[in-house]
Amino acid sequence: MIASLPMYWDVAGAAAWTGLWRDIQDAACDFGLRLPDLTPPSALPKDWTAHWTDPKLVLSQTCALPLRTSLKGRVSYVGTLDFGLPGPVGSYHSVCIGTAPTKDVRLAVNAADSQSGWAAAQNDPAVGPETRIVMTGSHAASAYAVADGRADIAFIDAVTWRLLQRNTPQFADIPIRSRTQPTPGLPLITALSRDAAPLRAALDAVINGSPVRGSDALGGLSGFHVWPESAYFDVPVPPPPVV
Repeated sequence: MIASLPMYWDVAGAAAWTGLWRDIQDAACDFGLRLPDLTPPSALPKDWTAHWTDPKLVLSQTCALPLRTSLKGRVSYVGTLDFGLPGPVGSYHSVCIGTAPTKDVRLAVNAADSQSGWAAAQNDPAVGPETRIVMTGSHAASAYAVADGRADIAFIDAVTWRLLQRNTPQFADIPIRSRTQPTPGLPLITALSRDAAPLRAALDAVINGSPVRGSDALGGLSGFHVWPESAYFDVPVPPPPVV
């Protein structure tokens, strides 16, 4: 069996994520589940799609854009962690950091299949056919690209930006240019063949049953929410960035 919670995991919060998972493991026993230990991001395969579609997957966290594209019909949705951001419970948004010039905008993009780094940017007037794309590989790398002057702006998941600002002093002075409209947050998934109901019950019992221990280190985790799956699939799929 495989379990991972890689999307907001960083060095500063690793112990808090491990502690939260131990609480979930304990609660899962009450619902007839035995959960494996978390796999840290450093031990995960580089092929995320293979990881998320592995039939041995018990629980992981993916991005909303892959959920409605490469993972559609191949995994089961479990629920969504809530981080107390403005907007509906279980939603998130992106912050656009940096300053956009009037023309020749350089946009740092973490990945072509990122909801927060690419899809969320589509309604911004600074992003268009003439925008120059700087592919970076991660939200942190996008922030560094803006800080170093290699890009003008970047769209970064608001929870990730909380963590980056807290743990990387270099980012403290980068301005927030704008915020995108909220969309459903990063979905928790399980293997298509697995029953999601006991997992939902264990997550609800731990996360909604009492204040989350180490919430600040977890990016402000405060709740667990289950969206109708249509809330994810109704969000438009953008064309890939042209590099």
